[in-house]
Amino acid sequence: MPRHDDDYDDDDDDRDRPRRRRRNNTGVPCPKCGCRSARPGPWPWYLGTVGAIVCRAVICNECEHEYDQKKPDANLATRKRNLAIGINAVGFLGIIAVIGLLVVWLMYTMNPR
Repeated sequence: MPRHDDDYDDDDDDRDRPRRRRRNNTGVPCPKCGCRSARPGPWPWYLGTVGAIVCRAVICNECEHEYDQKKPDANLATRKRNLAIGINAVGFLGIIAVIGLLVVWLMYTMNPR
C-alpha cells in the first residue's frame, strides 16, 4: 500500500529544532579563547562610518569576548574612545577652518580700497 502525506509523522517538522547561532568564521582568533567564530559587535552611533572603517568590533561566539578584529590584542574600549576623540577633533578643526575662512573672506570683501 503506498504511503500518503497524511501518514508521515511530524518528525520532519523544522519548527521544533532549536535554532543554531549564526557562525561567522574569521581569520583572526579571539585573544581570550582562540576561537575563530565571531559575530558583529555593537558599534556606537557617534563613531559613524569612519570609525567602522578603522575599527571592526566583533563578539566571540564561544566566550562572548568583545574585541577589534583588526587589532585583537588592543583594548576595544580604549580604541573606541581614542577614535571618538580623533574623529571629533578633526570635525572641530574643520568647523574652525570654515569659520576662519569665512571671516577672512568677509574682511577682504568689506575692505574699501
